[in-house]
Amino acid sequence: MALRSLVCRKSLGLASSSSFKLHFRGLQTISLPDLPYDYGALEPAISGEIMQLHHQKHHQTYVTNYNKAVEQLHHAMEKGDSSAVVKLQSAIKFNGGGHVNHSIFWKNLSPVSERGGESPHGNLGWAIDEHFGSLDALIQKMSTEGAALQGSGWVWFGLDKESKKLVVETTANQDPLVTKGPLVPLLGIDVWEHAYYLQVKLLSKLCILVTL
Repeated sequence: MALRSLVCRKSLGLASSSSFKLHFRGLQTISLPDLPYDYGALEPAISGEIMQLHHQKHHQTYVTNYNKAVEQLHHAMEKGDSSAVVKLQSAIKFNGGGHVNHSIFWKNLSPVSERGGESPHGNLGWAIDEHFGSLDALIQKMSTEGAALQGSGWVWFGLDKESKKLVVETTANQDPLVTKGPLVPLLGIDVWEHAYYLQVKLLSKLCILVTL
């Protein structure tokens, strides 16, 4: 995985002022961002089939449901329906978080042809050694945290803006890392089953064939 600059208006798929009609109290419609590589570019590490399904179905669902919830919120606030406003907050947080998290996730990944899979170097490499001991120790910590995560969620490698330290955190469901404090996401691992279930299915078939 290659670490790149992660968060910007374009990368999160926020629609431009000329392309969206809904703009209410800072809430805007969003759109599905294009991937910076082909679906099959990460094979054999991640299959093109699961990448396409993850992007076109799961991420698109978060985008669609977020836009729907924002539109409903707009109408509810116009009518002064406080009950509906409160009810919609969870849908906006969940689906908006799903969009933000996945927009970061896609940019965390890079094909080998574009230096994907190389170890961090320079200042980031030195900082990892300082805060975790080694890259292997960081990988082990993230793997352990991910395996211990109850249910669905994310494992994050980030920067604490206040302490200036690198941290590993987990978030439940689609909560973004920002919900844990002044943390900047550098790398996010999707622990939801939809990120890998086809890969597990393929491995299971291979195991059966080997056994036979």
